[in-house]
This record gives sequence, structure tokens and C-alpha cells, in this order.
Amino acid sequence: MSGLITRRSVLQLMTFPLAGCAAEGARYTPNGLVGATNSGTIYVYRPLTELGRRGEDPFVSMAHKSYGRMRAGSYIAGTFPEGEVEVTVQQSLLFLVPTIPKTVTVSVVRGSQSYVKVDQVIDAIDVIDGASVTQSIEIEEMPFNVGQAELAQTRQNI
Repeated sequence: MSGLITRRSVLQLMTFPLAGCAAEGARYTPNGLVGATNSGTIYVYRPLTELGRRGEDPFVSMAHKSYGRMRAGSYIAGTFPEGEVEVTVQQSLLFLVPTIPKTVTVSVVRGSQSYVKVDQVIDAIDVIDGASVTQSIEIEEMPFNVGQAELAQTRQNI
């Protein structure tokens, strides 16, 4: 019996550092962010994917303002005046390799809510020729109903 308890304790200790990997902020509430009358809201979110597929936390910016690293299972929201807003995501600098940012342009209309989904995923892990990880970044504007449903599963990025 003590062997089982020891193994279980070891597993708990191994998974403890992973417990903080997901976002911990407030849950999304529809229409929770209100800006000026001639503005719209952009929600950028990252779904909570499987731990084994989840890459590092990518960096996010909207309208050339950095919002920092985006944790898995989180969202960032911002209000912007009517017009075109660039949402940019860039891979983390794993092993200090420069990466090329990816951008989508969102058309903000007064009173609108737009949803942009981002994710950084692990594509491959190679341990035969030394330890190396290949990651890719994804970004796309989502339809209103899909974005709102997926965003409901996230928490505010803090």
C-alpha cells in the first residue's frame, strides 16, 4: 500500500508545476466591456488545448500595443474606434530563434464584437538528434457565434 501512495505522491509532485499553466482570471461575460459610443470590442482568445500539444505562450498585440504573453485558456479584450485594427501574434522565442509575426486585420464597427483565435502548438518533438521542439502559431478571425462559444470556455489573461 505504501508503494501506491508513494507513486501517487510522485505523480502529484510532477504535475504540480503544470497546474498554473492555464489562465486564472475572470470568466468572459458577453457585453462585459463597454467603450465609447463609436467603438467596438475585439476579443483575442487562446483555447485550452491538450497539454502535450500546447506550445509556449505567444505574444499578442492589438493596434501596435503589446498585451504580453497569452496563456492557454485565456482571453484579452480591447475597445477600439471604428476602423481597421491589426491583431498580431508572435511565437515565443524558444531557444532565442527569431520568429515572423502573423497578423489579421479586424474591421471594427460601432457596437461590434469581433473574435480572434490564436494558438501556439507543438508540431514535433525530436529527442534522437538532441532535444528539439518544432512549434507553429495560428491566428484567425472567427465568426461571431463560434468565437463567443469558444470564448465562454476561457478566463481573462492576467
